[in-house]
Amino acid sequence: MTKNEPSPTSESLKFPFEKIPQRVFLDTNIVDCLVKWSTCIFEGEQPPSELDATLLADIVSLTRIFFVGSRANWDIVVSHKTIAELSETPGDDLRNRLLTYGGDLAEYSMANGIGHEDRKYASDFARRLVDSSFLAPLPDINDRELVAHAIALKCDTFCTRDRRSIHRKRQQLRSLRLQILTPDEWWQHIRPWAALWI
Repeated sequence: MTKNEPSPTSESLKFPFEKIPQRVFLDTNIVDCLVKWSTCIFEGEQPPSELDATLLADIVSLTRIFFVGSRANWDIVVSHKTIAELSETPGDDLRNRLLTYGGDLAEYSMANGIGHEDRKYASDFARRLVDSSFLAPLPDINDRELVAHAIALKCDTFCTRDRRSIHRKRQQLRSLRLQILTPDEWWQHIRPWAALWI
């Protein structure tokens, strides 16, 4: 065991190191959360205590994930479908902030090997998969497209705040071999091993 390596715990046995998500596709609602609560997530400002408990938990988890992730070697992925959804946000100021950050994430994705051909493949793949039985449990076509993009772009995890639809239906999507996690669940995978990067 190395000096920085945490000793085995029940948590580390439940969430083994090799199962930490390595290539995570961010649902549009995660990008929205990262932008709206950027001062909390990236600058250490305390979120208002009166926030909805689920939103508060997501902000705290994303803060921890991105703090550790700034030192770790994980890929964060969005697609042009994400950007298209962000462009439909009402309100010029918020839409511009979302598109700026979404564009930065798309550039980061490109820097990590997602080029024009990959985006074209993701679109073609999504077009074929969106009406298939594999994604039929998801009632919303936009959700099906985003999940299809995550698969096409070789992500191992899809992170979402959508607990009513995508997260709730994940057991019916097990054949996709794509983990569908909330921010808190993503953090649970990282937490036992966070000391390796801090």
